[in-house]
Amino acid sequence: MNVCNDSGVKSNAENEVDTPRVYCSWDEVVSLTSLIAEQIKSEGNKYDVILGVTNGGIIPARLMARELNINYIQLIPIRDKRLYEREMPLLFREKKYLIIDEIYDTGGTFSKIYNAVKKFNCDFAFLISRYNNTNLFERSYLGKILSHSGWVIFPWE
Repeated sequence: MNVCNDSGVKSNAENEVDTPRVYCSWDEVVSLTSLIAEQIKSEGNKYDVILGVTNGGIIPARLMARELNINYIQLIPIRDKRLYEREMPLLFREKKYLIIDEIYDTGGTFSKIYNAVKKFNCDFAFLISRYNNTNLFERSYLGKILSHSGWVIFPWE
């Protein structure tokens, strides 16, 4: 399967450079979620709660919960690239969490979330990553590593 098809151009106002758009279909999102779920199952990992990163991680979190038969989903409140710590769900040390986001791009969102949850038992999953460097994560799952610098557009955007 060719995940994320190149097409179109997106104007980037910050540096006035045109960035190619890369579109991911619903089927591709479901496929990537299933791929990550299979990785998790094959390693025998079990989670008590899925934490979806708003806004992009909400749909993958729901899909992952279905794949892993997890009934508890909570949201990590990210808006305008800021983490709203006062709105964070209450986490417990005895629980194991899987944090889901649609893409690992610059690492800015990940760093904010990691700093907020590092005292808890959390693993991370990203449908797509721009980088193959997983040394940043204690345990992480990646659906696909990009081989381009295109602007990824998910079906819910």
